[in-house]
Amino acid sequence: KAPENFFDTYINPLFSLEYDDSDMVRKRLSQDIAKEIKESLVNKFKAQEAHCKKIYEEFNVYVQQAGIVGNDIEIGFSDKDSNLAIEAMKKVEENLSHISGISDIGDNAHEGERELKLRVNEYGQHLGFSEGYVTSILRGAFLKAEYSKIFDKKGLVRVKIEDIHKNDTAGLKDFQLSTPDGRSVVRLGDVCDFMYRKSFVKIFKEDGEKVRSLFAKVSKKVITPAEVMEQIKPLLDEIKRSGVHVIIKGEEKENAKVKKEMMEAALIAMFLIFIALVWMFNSLLLPLIILSTIPLSILGALVGTKLMGVNLTLPGLMGIIGLAGVVVNDGLIMLDFVKGSKNYGEMVERAELRLRPILLTSVTTVLGLSSLIFFASGQALILQPMAISLGFGIAWATLLNLYYVPVMYAVIYKVKATTKP
Repeated sequence: KAPENFFDTYINPLFSLEYDDSDMVRKRLSQDIAKEIKESLVNKFKAQEAHCKKIYEEFNVYVQQAGIVGNDIEIGFSDKDSNLAIEAMKKVEENLSHISGISDIGDNAHEGERELKLRVNEYGQHLGFSEGYVTSILRGAFLKAEYSKIFDKKGLVRVKIEDIHKNDTAGLKDFQLSTPDGRSVVRLGDVCDFMYRKSFVKIFKEDGEKVRSLFAKVSKKVITPAEVMEQIKPLLDEIKRSGVHVIIKGEEKENAKVKKEMMEAALIAMFLIFIALVWMFNSLLLPLIILSTIPLSILGALVGTKLMGVNLTLPGLMGIIGLAGVVVNDGLIMLDFVKGSKNYGEMVERAELRLRPILLTSVTTVLGLSSLIFFASGQALILQPMAISLGFGIAWATLLNLYYVPVMYAVIYKVKATTKP
């Protein structure tokens, strides 16, 4: 891939093998290529339609997306009147089309073939007709059906009958059928209303309700799905007030779900770490010193995410939670050595004893993550934000454990200055 940030442009080439990779670098994103293909097809179809009838109803060019979420933006609409749900969905699609960075806008409300539907009118109901009764009569008269089985010299023969005029609408209206009581015969066109409409190719249901969904892809370099949802929130609120049920799906739904679960997991982890530290140090203040490094270490993860030019996604948040355990380990080692120091000089000497082990631990960890941080490609790109949060977070947390932890201990426990002989 083409360089995307400071490290890709200036640092990585220094550690890479020297070979000609010009044929291996794709400078255009898949979304850009898909956009050009769609524009090319639109122009081609317009040229053909100028000489003949319309050759398509709807088309789109989709780009395969990696990860657990199939679509960045996915919103469902449900209402007893399907036309209202589709109208609301089209409004949102129109709104999304004017937002920069949105591509592959589509929906699952694809219409199928034109169908003829019959509805018993008031006159037919007065005579006792029902949809079930009319259907049973027409099924036997027009649809292919097996009426008998006989045997001859060749074996079993199935007798099937099908009306050759079944596609003749005029003849269908003149079809004679008996009333349910058998007293008279009427025309089908007199007791039923003929309605032509297009049905949908597929019917999607959630919790027993028909749901029509729209979906779209988002270019993360231009805008994030969260920012898109914030922009269309007023329109969604207006649709909700009109009575249409709006169902948020896609990345926004997964984000809300994972954020809730991660928050619960983080609180439980912090509590368990605190209990373990209290048991180890037999103190309430010392564990608080170590735990205070966890929120401060997040700064390193945020700075690293900014430097690498990526967004703070769910894998990045998971990396921040994992960072808490590593930070606590180094802080625990440092604090265990400096506690009990009688003066600054003794505290500095004890801290120096932990300088090399902490540095070696942090450096080896960061180096182990460096390949995933700087050289991720393909499916590994999904885990890159997690590695960035861990790597840069550990680098910043190392400084916190070497300087912040001893200083906080000295302040809280009022370690005295070095006494001169």
